[in-house]
Parts: sequence; C-alpha cells; structure tokens
Amino acid sequence: MWGDTVADAASPVNEALKAVLPPELVISDRDRLTRYRGVAWGIATSKLSLVRPPAPPLAVVRPQTTDHVVAVLRVARETATPVVPHGAGTGVHAGAAPVEGSILLDLGAMRRIISISREDRLARVEPGVLLGDLDREAQAAGLMVGHDPWSQPIASVGGAVSTNGVGYLAGKYGAMGNQVLGLEVVLASGQVLRMSAVPKSSTGPALRDLFIGAEGVLGIITEVAMRLFPVPERRALAGYRFPRFEAGLDAILEMESIQLRPSMIDYEEDDASTGQLRLGLLVDLTSEMYLAFEGFREEVEAQVHRADEICRRHAGEAMDCAEVDEFWETRHESAERYVRQLELDPEGLARLDRTRRWTSTYLNVGLRPQAIQAFRQRAARELAPYRLAVKSSGVWGMPELFSARFEHQAPDDPQAPADLDAGTDLGLRIVQDLGGSMEYCHGVGLSLAHLMESELGPGLEVLRRVKRALDPDGLLNPGKLAL
Repeated sequence: MWGDTVADAASPVNEALKAVLPPELVISDRDRLTRYRGVAWGIATSKLSLVRPPAPPLAVVRPQTTDHVVAVLRVARETATPVVPHGAGTGVHAGAAPVEGSILLDLGAMRRIISISREDRLARVEPGVLLGDLDREAQAAGLMVGHDPWSQPIASVGGAVSTNGVGYLAGKYGAMGNQVLGLEVVLASGQVLRMSAVPKSSTGPALRDLFIGAEGVLGIITEVAMRLFPVPERRALAGYRFPRFEAGLDAILEMESIQLRPSMIDYEEDDASTGQLRLGLLVDLTSEMYLAFEGFREEVEAQVHRADEICRRHAGEAMDCAEVDEFWETRHESAERYVRQLELDPEGLARLDRTRRWTSTYLNVGLRPQAIQAFRQRAARELAPYRLAVKSSGVWGMPELFSARFEHQAPDDPQAPADLDAGTDLGLRIVQDLGGSMEYCHGVGLSLAHLMESELGPGLEVLRRVKRALDPDGLLNPGKLAL
C-alpha cells in the first residue's frame, strides 16, 4: 500500500541534502512525503518489472534556483540515489511518480516569470510557473499563451514541456513543444546546458527537441524560453451539431483540404443513452463540434463564413450562441474543481483512488485521418470479448488527434476493471498497428511504458543509448518512457 514504507528522516541522503542546501528546502516529514504521488488521480503502477517501483520518496527537495538543482544532482551521484522531477502533479500517466529510494525534486517553488518581451513575443520562465499565471501576465502586455489545455489553471510550464502537451488552441498555435524556443537544462553530470531562444537555426539537430517530451529522463528543465502570441484582434466562436460522427469528421477534413484551420476544434460524440451501445458494433450518435477562429478581423470573418458553409453542407446544424459561449467560458472548469477539492480535503483524492473501480477510459491517440474509421470498427469488434463498447469518438485541435472512450457494459462485474485494462492495451496496439501513436497529449510515464517497444521498435534502443550517454548511472526519473 502507498505510504506503508517511508524512509527515516535522518537517512544519509537527507543529511547530505541538508548539508548542501538550506534545510527548509528539504522535506522529510512522512505525511508530506506520501502526498507526492506524481499523478493527478489513480495510483501509479507499471506493467514493466521495475528495479525501483513507485513508492514515496526518501526526501523531497523544493529548489529555488538552478544552483540548488545542481547541488541535488551532486548528492544524487555521490549516493547513487535516483531523482524524480515533479511539476504541479497534474499528469495522468505517472510521469512524475516517485520511485523507491528516490529524491523527488519539486520544481513548484521555481515560479518566477523572469521576463516578458512584447517586441520579441517571448517569455522566460522557471518550470514551476503555472500556465494560467503566465497567461494573465502576458495579457497585460497584449500577449497570450498559445498552450491552453483544460488544466491551464493548475498545470506547470515545465510539466507541459516534459510531456509535449496539447491544448484547445493547438490548431493555430501547435503543441507545447512548438512554442518552446530555448531551454536551460541541468544534466545528470551537473552540467548546465543553455540553448539559444531562436525559432530557427541551421547548426545541427535542435538540442532543445531532445528534452521536449522527455519527461525528465535526460535532464532537469530549469528555465523555458517560450513563444507568446499577440492577443488576436478578433476571436469568433461557432458550434454545430451533426447527426453522426462521420459527418462532422468529413467537415473537418474538408476544412483541412483548403487549409482552413480553426484555432480550436473540439468535436465529440454525445453520450449514449442507457442500452443504446452494442458490443461489437458502432452506434450512430449525434456529435457536437465547437470551433474558435482567431486573427485579424477580415481573416476571421472569412474563416467563419467558409466554415459555416462547409459544416452545413455536411448536415451540421448551428448551435445556439449562448451554448457555444458557455463551452468556451467553462473549458477550464474541471481543473478549477480539482483545485477546490484539494484545498478542502488534500487527502480526499488519494482515499478515493484506493477504492475506485475504473470501468471506462479515454484514449488520446495520433492517427492518420483515413485510419480513424478503420480504428473505430476494429476497436468495436475486437474489444467485444472484453465487454467493452466504443462509447464516443472525438477529434481535438487537428484531424490527426483522435480520442475514443471505452466503457464496460457490465460495470458491476468484479472482472470489469481487469477487462478494461486488457482491452485498453489492445485498443492502443490497434492504433500502433494502423501506423498511429498511442498518446498525443499526456506523455507515457509509467502507465504506458510497457507499450514503448511496440510504439518505437528499434527506436527504443536508440533512446536508451541516448539515455546512457547523458545519464550513465540511470539516476534521472528511472522507468519512465521505459528508460
């Protein structure tokens, strides 16, 4: 059980940390250590056989400077202690979960917005800065953050870079990694690597890309130089309801065919009513599409007009403006509820996760558009033996970013969670078999690490060689990404 074994506060590692850092930055209290689970909900688990399984850390360090991070890594090398970087703890695949005998590096105290330049459209920030806080500061300078996930109020910049996350506005601004211009990274050796904040160079592979999406296994990010964008002259919202998923998907593909790219595409089937789903079959469900268009006035007006023509041609019916506005205004509401719940009862989610039985799940996968329908049909057919139905399908940001929800049709059966677990793996392997990627948003962490070999093939060994070159002792976030 999580928290049953917690290290002695007077351990040699704790004493070594307190010798090189201000003592108040080192946390060794049992109750506080067990709160660092490194996952927003659920319990950190892995299907790989790990040398160091998930467990509360030996110590938590809350560094305030890059020099503090360098000092922690020196202690780690001297004591052969692994280090797990931790942002805001809002990840879903346990990428920041501490492992047995580790130092957890809580970067949440590194929250300085170092500078915002309107002329350069650039922010320099520490990794613990929350995306929502940065966006508010940027707005004061007439700029905005392009990365706008549902978790914007609670997610950190460093965490978003480490998973190369995707937000509502990815259609126009790209994934988080597209918005990173430069990085400061501390390597396992203690060397500080600083990369220039320029959008383009022709001096070999871009080193920053080595650390984007790497979940801290190759180095600890201590500063991010991030592209900001002008607040658009105009933003327009629209919504359409389609009779079936394929109709809206066709509308999205027609928009893409003329390079009409809304800032936001949020498209998903409605929930099925009780008894409507059928094992082994797809059921036609009405689907809702929310669109946002941003830019200069004439551009937005043209986009809105052409998108309306396309959506109506594919049987889309315009939704009420108030309904569309409400969607936009409440897009971060689930994150805000999460914060309130933690403030009222910090241990509540942990208690719930110890007893919760999961009988449905979302997949967020990368697929070529022409493979989407093949995936839906195969998933419906091949998951039927696990009593899983494809409850809903969706597209987020761009046609290649596809989501599906699987739901067990006998949720009270004690076997349902095991069925869901096995069926989910099968669904992800179908994605890989169709030439897709098993995750487009949340990283791999521990939860999906067992599928990395089927995801990357020989590429996994290439990553392991890079890992050995940069971290020969395997101290940085061991086990994540199957590294």
